[in-house]
Amino acid sequence: MPRPVELILARQWCALLTTPVLLFEPDGTLVYFNEAAAALLGRTYGESGGMSRPEWQAAFRMEDGLGETLAKGENPLAQALDQGVPAQAQIAMRGMDGQLRVLQVTSVPLGSLSQTKLGVMALLHEVR
Repeated sequence: MPRPVELILARQWCALLTTPVLLFEPDGTLVYFNEAAAALLGRTYGESGGMSRPEWQAAFRMEDGLGETLAKGENPLAQALDQGVPAQAQIAMRGMDGQLRVLQVTSVPLGSLSQTKLGVMALLHEVR
């Protein structure tokens, strides 16, 4: 199924950003992340490609400050995908390179002018 033109344009815009950003379809499929995000995720998009929701959840384990997997209600990606609301949280995430990083994650739902859900964009910032 072809992607909406708005999602294609969002991907092109994300490629220009120096801020780490991930782009998801409405079903949670990770369809793109930029080079800045690759540094935090431990692998480039070219190496990993798109991932279904279960695949990226396994690849990027998101934890709270105590090392426990984030509950769905505390996960800013899940909140934006499932509830269609912007969400922000500080999390610990183990990337595909095995490194644990503390990140501030801001997830925002994307929609078209016709009110069609297009997916979610997540911006990442490493907390040092």
